[in-house]
Amino acid sequence: MMKKLIIVILLVTSILVGCTTNELTNKTDTEELVFQPYLEIQKDSSISLGIHNVPEGYMTVAKQQGKVVRFDYMTNTYDYQDRVMKKYAYVYIPYGYETSTERYDVVYTMHGHTGDVTSFPGELDDLTDIKNVIDHLIENKEMKPMLMVFASYYHDNVDMNTDDYDASLTEAFGKELQNDLIPQFENAYRTYASSTSEEDLIASRDHRIFLGFSMGAVTTWYRMMDSMRYFRYYVPFSGSLYWGNRTTVAQYGWDNPSWTAQLLENAIVAQGYTADDFYVLTLTGTKDFAYRTVKMQIEDMKQHPDMFHYDSDEVKGNFTLLLAANEEHDYYAKRLYIFNALPILSQMIAKRDVSSSTIHD
Repeated sequence: MMKKLIIVILLVTSILVGCTTNELTNKTDTEELVFQPYLEIQKDSSISLGIHNVPEGYMTVAKQQGKVVRFDYMTNTYDYQDRVMKKYAYVYIPYGYETSTERYDVVYTMHGHTGDVTSFPGELDDLTDIKNVIDHLIENKEMKPMLMVFASYYHDNVDMNTDDYDASLTEAFGKELQNDLIPQFENAYRTYASSTSEEDLIASRDHRIFLGFSMGAVTTWYRMMDSMRYFRYYVPFSGSLYWGNRTTVAQYGWDNPSWTAQLLENAIVAQGYTADDFYVLTLTGTKDFAYRTVKMQIEDMKQHPDMFHYDSDEVKGNFTLLLAANEEHDYYAKRLYIFNALPILSQMIAKRDVSSSTIHD
């Protein structure tokens, strides 16, 4: 009798321990997530703003790995040369894309001065841990599975010795993007654009993001000025419009970025859009040499409340600045910003999708 009682106690204890272990494991997994899963976002959900450190585990290889491939396309120099050229971008394809029938959001991403299509993902045979970070965010459902296009504003994908730190190239890239890269890429991949007609590309603007670092951030600001029909979301990392074309800067003042907000506002209105049609998520570091002019531009935008509505702790308006303490102008800052920006954008897109479906229902 005593032996049977001991066996029963051991069995019950084993079951209880097993349940406790599973519960703790599930709880730990949940607690390890940095961001609220985008699938949990509802139309009344609040979206928090802030900077979080990248967990060490996110920089290692994920179980569910996306891949990076090369995408070739034809374009033009769109300058005095008027020369046709073949260029390429690198494309991040999230895990599960090939077996899915879903449509995907697209992040068009731009490097900085002297950079190239490898600046974020690395070489095809030597990928960076930024790619691992993106894999983990998608695997944990902290961000939507997205296609990412890593492009270059340099002609022929070759670094050019410009005398304005590429500013004129960042401005001119808009024609290449609008006329060639977007339609050719979205014809080849399954995005929210039903076709590559102008009408369908415009209709899918809520599912397109332009993101850039340094002079890529300048490229991002310029896309607000000429490409709003294709993009709702703009994510400049460590770069201000003040670094723009020398002619523009000379016209408005070399050390006075108070003209930037008015220039942006005028361009948005000229394109037929309003304060309800965009979101700008700006990130930089307090030790970044870009910090001064980025902050000056943001402060100037705050002085134009009819167009720019600043957010502090959560998404309510249409632009914000997230500051990373002690971050500089380097790869590590870029990785940190990617980690923080993509989940926030995923939540915003998910919330808009839920709200839109509710209206249509």
